[in-house]
Amino acid sequence: MADKSSKEISFPHTQFPILVMHKDGKDLKDTKKCYFQSVSHAEKYIERCKFKQKDYQLHIKPGTNVENMVQGTRRKNRKK
Repeated sequence: MADKSSKEISFPHTQFPILVMHKDGKDLKDTKKCYFQSVSHAEKYIERCKFKQKDYQLHIKPGTNVENMVQGTRRKNRKK
């Protein structure tokens, strides 16, 4: 899942160890970098954008324990 060249990729945000890189813009000339807190957030983004596996690169910061990542908490049915 993660690319071997992730050692060369910089992760400027300590709270966002997951990076999705994909082509964007007119004629797909630009490279867009999106940082996420967890793999599930990155997967939701990939599904929403309907990327195929060849369309993006997923990088995980070295030393990140993906199995123990805390899922984001979201309030559902919040009473007003």
